[in-house]
Amino acid sequence: MNAVNPDTNDLESEYEALLSFMYLSPVGIIRSDQAGLVDMMNPLAAQLLMPLVKGGGIENIFDSLASVAPELRNLAASFEGERGAVCENHRVFVTPANEGAVVLACSIIKVGENLLMTVLTDISRQVAAERRARQTESWLAGIYTSVNDFAFFSLDAQGRIESWNPSVERLTGFGETDVVGHTLSCFYARDEHVSHRSPEHIALTRDEGWHVEEFWCETRGGRRYWGQVLVAVLREEEGEIAGYSVVLRDVTERKVNSDNLARLLTTDHLTGVSSRAHFFEIAEAEVARAERHGRALSVVMLDADYFKRINDTAGHQAGDEVLKRIAGEAKGLLRTSDTVARLGGEEFILMLPSTTTSEAVAVAERLRIAVERARIDTAVGKLKTTVSLGVATLSHANPTLQSLLAAADRALYEAKRAGRNCVRGEMLDSTAVSSSTCEEDSAGQN
Repeated sequence: MNAVNPDTNDLESEYEALLSFMYLSPVGIIRSDQAGLVDMMNPLAAQLLMPLVKGGGIENIFDSLASVAPELRNLAASFEGERGAVCENHRVFVTPANEGAVVLACSIIKVGENLLMTVLTDISRQVAAERRARQTESWLAGIYTSVNDFAFFSLDAQGRIESWNPSVERLTGFGETDVVGHTLSCFYARDEHVSHRSPEHIALTRDEGWHVEEFWCETRGGRRYWGQVLVAVLREEEGEIAGYSVVLRDVTERKVNSDNLARLLTTDHLTGVSSRAHFFEIAEAEVARAERHGRALSVVMLDADYFKRINDTAGHQAGDEVLKRIAGEAKGLLRTSDTVARLGGEEFILMLPSTTTSEAVAVAERLRIAVERARIDTAVGKLKTTVSLGVATLSHANPTLQSLLAAADRALYEAKRAGRNCVRGEMLDSTAVSSSTCEEDSAGQN
């Protein structure tokens, strides 16, 4: 009788235990190499990924998730530790961020040389509950806000003010002759005067029956207040739109309180820019708005070059100062209608409404130069850094938020492959655009 190697039995037992654990696990589990090539996957993981691959095979986890989370490949590729968490509970919106969104929490762990374990959990119900909680909070806050500070008036079918009553003057200081015949923009604060906001508000009201917007307003005497404007459709008997009723409220006190809470929920604690989750919430709305009104929308994806080197040589506190400075330079260049968010680690994204590809490239290049010229004060002295940037624009080639982000991520990789410290992008006709001269020798960086 041949002797059985006990080590072989142990390995077979461990392998069988692993298979049993993966099969029975209540979460999706995928084993792959660092490039994402899958060699083991449990049935639940396949079930969660099936809507993304549309019946095709799941050979590479990053390819399967590329349309909704292109940044995951970058996170895994840039992770240089021997083992550890690449990302934890990273939210992936499989379908648009609305009430019925399918949302996965993705955690990727490097467990050995060139070996990743990815865990997927369906958190759609949790995200929907969070959204409903925020909506409930907003409604309750509205109920508790003083009802004394409000004005009621009406608009004609073209969205111009056609009626007036004393409540308007009490709240805003404007008399009848000041407002009748004008649009809602007559109440905007000077720095909130965006030409398309009032028409958009009316358009959304027509589509939905009613719509609420909040923004800074200004009284006739120059006092700023946070106004909440509810517009509802008035219809004639045959169903045609006869005009609109409007309620304008001063909710400044509520805004001050809610801003403090919102800042905690929507802001990256280190850099002060928007958090990743908040970015994806507002990005869907921006894409829908751009499509509805036929306006351009561009994004710029960027990350710090050789950031790990800074952490390793100067320490994590110095790395934090570098991230804060990059965020500060970005915020200093953007308009109030733009958004800058931290996607994770050293990666950021800018969302630029009403901005063409060439305009976005110009913004990206200004940011690249600003970061390159910055001297960052840290506990170990002044540091300098650079950033690589990828630009993409909403188009027939990139018609969704997911495809737009994937295009920007590809452009960012092009910038990195070109030597870093440069801008790369895709024009609407898919021809490459670039700006700046990339570093040819990375050894002198940072």
